[in-house]
Amino acid sequence: MLEVETVSSGYGLIQILWDVSFKVGEKEIVSIIGPNGAGKTTLVRTIMGLLPARNGTIRFKGENIENLPPYEIVKKGVTLIPEGREIFPRMTVEENMLLGAYTINDKKAVTESKERIYQIFPVLRKKGKVLAQTLSGGEQQMLVIGRSLMSNPELLILDEPSLGLAPIIIAKVLDTLRKINEEGVAVLLVEQNIRDSLNIADRGYVLEEGKIIIEGKGRELLTNDHIKKVYLGI
Repeated sequence: MLEVETVSSGYGLIQILWDVSFKVGEKEIVSIIGPNGAGKTTLVRTIMGLLPARNGTIRFKGENIENLPPYEIVKKGVTLIPEGREIFPRMTVEENMLLGAYTINDKKAVTESKERIYQIFPVLRKKGKVLAQTLSGGEQQMLVIGRSLMSNPELLILDEPSLGLAPIIIAKVLDTLRKINEEGVAVLLVEQNIRDSLNIADRGYVLEEGKIIIEGKGRELLTNDHIKKVYLGI
């Protein structure tokens, strides 16, 4: 579904990514792990067209997208949930949700999407008329996931969704990602939360200093000596 081949990217004179290659198959959960400063956010920004690729190709469903603007990439079926739970705080929960459907002109389809998301996150229905800024951190994360699903994406990219959340809320978020994936949505999960993200991933990649250094099946990577030593402290 998503193919990233020898992609390099950066800011100004500073290169962050160096010939990064990886794939996300249909209905897969793929996790990219790595420390702070490894280039994870730069990678997702490059995939979404927020940052130009300096070389390499990015294909979605066989079509090159590396030169498309972000809104066109969203229309193709790719949605990014950025780091930091970016909401519109002084808009209601429902208004935030509807902004996620800006690429859909069919009102019936928008209503159906909203209803499906309310079934996944009942708290969003309950708090639909309140300002988004009144939600807890976990509820805000549910809102940004729900908003991203309003466009009916085929690939959902999440950048550090567990950041700043309590362990019990992280578990709920990851369980929700499993359910979304079971409905046919491919997931690219970019995380520092190594153990949890690899546990739910079909495959995983380790990104360090802008380069993919290890790849393999999700849970099998938890037994990798480098990952155990550097990330798990074993």
